[in-house]
Amino acid sequence: MEHETRRSHQEIKKPFWKSWKFWTVFIVIVLLVAGISSCVNEFKKELASPSTRIYKLNSNKSVKAMLKHYEPDLKVTEVGGVYADPKSKTVLVTIKEDSSVDDKYAVKTMHADIASVWKAFKKSKGNDFANIAVIVTYPFDDAGGNTHQLKAMTADLDGSRLNDLNLEGFSDSNVSAFATEYWQRNDMPSIK
Repeated sequence: MEHETRRSHQEIKKPFWKSWKFWTVFIVIVLLVAGISSCVNEFKKELASPSTRIYKLNSNKSVKAMLKHYEPDLKVTEVGGVYADPKSKTVLVTIKEDSSVDDKYAVKTMHADIASVWKAFKKSKGNDFANIAVIVTYPFDDAGGNTHQLKAMTADLDGSRLNDLNLEGFSDSNVSAFATEYWQRNDMPSIK
């Protein structure tokens, strides 16, 4: 009889969910699924690059947010525009340039800043503007030795010209030629 009870205890098995092996496998599977899910979410975030984001560009605030999104290194000091009438929709972006090593390098940097503004508008599909104006200010010393941030360069661009702007192949040195209207202070060097 003792032999039969041992045998019956051996034949009677616990339900599988009461086994430590089951819970170990279950926890490993849950961790794998969570890991795979987070990897897929990160991959999706990488695929949604900033260039796919489109801003409405119907206020100064939205234009400034768009510029900050696409060109976070730009020092945009002011944005002003007229957004109500689609035929005369214009925007003016003022950028502050800090003093550089020399004026020639500063002019190159100003051209790069203006090109960055244009590229940001192109990425955000902002070609419905009649005019996109960019003003770059630069610190100048007056005769008394005081430093003032003054207008050093302006570039206006018809919004329809954004269609012709190649994001990959545009050279910053072409800013003066590509702009609809371009002005630079006489005491700043010209870049060819």
